[in-house]
Amino acid sequence: MKVSYEGFVEMLSELNQFIANDYNPNYILEVRAIGGFSMIIHKRLGNIDGPREESRDIDSLTPDYPKEIVDEIMRIGEKHGALDADGWLNNHWNRTKEYREEFEFFIQWKRVEDIQLSNIIVYYADLEALFLFKIRAMDDRINRAHMEPRAQDVIDVISILRAFEISDLDVINVDLIGSTIQYFPYAINYLIENGLVKGTRMEISNEKLKSFDHTEYFKDRIGRKKQTE
Repeated sequence: MKVSYEGFVEMLSELNQFIANDYNPNYILEVRAIGGFSMIIHKRLGNIDGPREESRDIDSLTPDYPKEIVDEIMRIGEKHGALDADGWLNNHWNRTKEYREEFEFFIQWKRVEDIQLSNIIVYYADLEALFLFKIRAMDDRINRAHMEPRAQDVIDVISILRAFEISDLDVINVDLIGSTIQYFPYAINYLIENGLVKGTRMEISNEKLKSFDHTEYFKDRIGRKKQTE
């Protein structure tokens, strides 16, 4: 089941009540949203267009939660019918080492100002970092799983490109996106071949492609400083 922004806020409020009253009033849970929930926030702020009103879960790039909190997340999810296998609030991507180590460095976090809770602070990732997660998800699905990319990932990628007024991948005005698309040739070719964007089709070597390495990316340039606002 997909959940609206308001639905997630209600469940977060219930989880906050559990932490404050039944778990530990001094414990602060940081939610660092990187998936669909983060895209919903950008849509609400007017940063992107597109049909992003609901998400299956909140993907958070955070360390493991205590068992008591995980149990409460699952209980709240069952109560509201949000029965995602990993839980409506989960850190699945934090445990996926390739994604976390490759992309965490680039994320600029901003606090969700209209979610004011005593024991939970919610942050969302910037659009450029979300592009890396989404385009990588597309590329892996095509290259590794030999499947069509998820429609939602495609929609999100196009929404982000449009937010930066990018319609031709040969002409990109955003440094992070322009410098990293070479690492995702299967996804880029899919977008071009399906007429979703313009651009020159990428040649794919028979050799195993090197995964995205931020140390290589920053070798000859000054990188963005990771920050939280």
